[in-house]
Amino acid sequence: MIKNIEKGNTLIVRGPARITLLEGELEVFGKRILSEKGSSTRDKEDFEAQNMLIIPSAQSYPLYSQENSKIDIYTNKEENLNLINENSIANKWIEIKEEVLKDLKKEKESPIKIMVLGMSSGKTTLIKYLANNFIKEGLKGGYLDSDLGQQIIYVPTTINLGIIKDYIVSSEDINSDMTEFIGATFPKGDYKYIVSISSRKMIDEFIAENNDVDFILIDTDGWIKTEAGIIYKNFFIKTVDPDVLIVFHDESIEELSEIEKIATSQNTNRKIFLIKGENEYFYEKDKEERRFLRQSQFSKKFEEFRKMTIPLNDMKFIKIEYDKENDEIFEKEIDINELVNLPYHYVIIGLLTENSELVEIGLLFTINIEKNYILLYSDLKYKQQIQVKKILLGSLRLSTKGNHQGYLYL
Repeated sequence: MIKNIEKGNTLIVRGPARITLLEGELEVFGKRILSEKGSSTRDKEDFEAQNMLIIPSAQSYPLYSQENSKIDIYTNKEENLNLINENSIANKWIEIKEEVLKDLKKEKESPIKIMVLGMSSGKTTLIKYLANNFIKEGLKGGYLDSDLGQQIIYVPTTINLGIIKDYIVSSEDINSDMTEFIGATFPKGDYKYIVSISSRKMIDEFIAENNDVDFILIDTDGWIKTEAGIIYKNFFIKTVDPDVLIVFHDESIEELSEIEKIATSQNTNRKIFLIKGENEYFYEKDKEERRFLRQSQFSKKFEEFRKMTIPLNDMKFIKIEYDKENDEIFEKEIDINELVNLPYHYVIIGLLTENSELVEIGLLFTINIEKNYILLYSDLKYKQQIQVKKILLGSLRLSTKGNHQGYLYL
């Protein structure tokens, strides 16, 4: 169908949908979308790759019209379209973007770490908006996604850091340059410390390898309520030590106020921005949609996998634990004779080198001690297989289609 969007209006589109801009100019999360008339590229395929929008299921994109525009839109439900007569990007977002940009353009010794925190939807949207506006200014940066359950960069159960090479609209627009396998979709127990320390380690390594970056954007999960949520977020902020903290503030959530207070006292030079009030245009995914997105991400990854066997030999089975006294994470070896008596089948695993570098993820099917082999589900090539010396056990058990099957408790 053909839709007209007047200058200054926004069409909010919920997926699945495909959009082609016929006339005018749109902005999506800070990225400019030009019609063929306004585009400088003469390559049709390149133009379509840059300017045709595919909106996945359970996602919502705001199309803000910079001038009177006409689009051709394909969607299975017209009620998935919501036309509003203003910009869905709040003035506070624009104000924060301008303030951070001023700091980014100053001389600085190291990249500015910018963390977004809150329970509400909007954190990832804000990350995209900031990233695209920073890129537009010629700045270079990285994106750390520490949300185990709702990854944008790679599959759930991992945390990832990627270089922002171009504008980000969908998960297809950024790849992981560093991956840490955690093995869970929720940072309960020791996982909250493991995620925090792993995030700091990744940032330090990323900065060491990319000394020309100006910023690192840090996305987080929405676990804040309860005392454990406060402990987790306080530890994460202390460990990662962001220079800028942007909080989706909610007066009714006492835990948020406590986290904000401690974050202020930890680092007096830290800038803290509070975004107050709900944005009525944000699309809040329910539990079923979040579960569907996780399952879809696993399923897409597992399409590349096949059943394979690798020799058991001197393979080590390990889990990661946290040493509170020394404030460090360490590997604990699991006795294989104890493991085979547990419901380990279909548990998600990280396949590691002797130096604990991740080679690939997989699902563990069978450990056959008598015949000295492991049956698993992965995409290891031969050269990768001979690199694998350790199997890092996660806690989540999945089917080969990515459906939840239970847990492994070690």
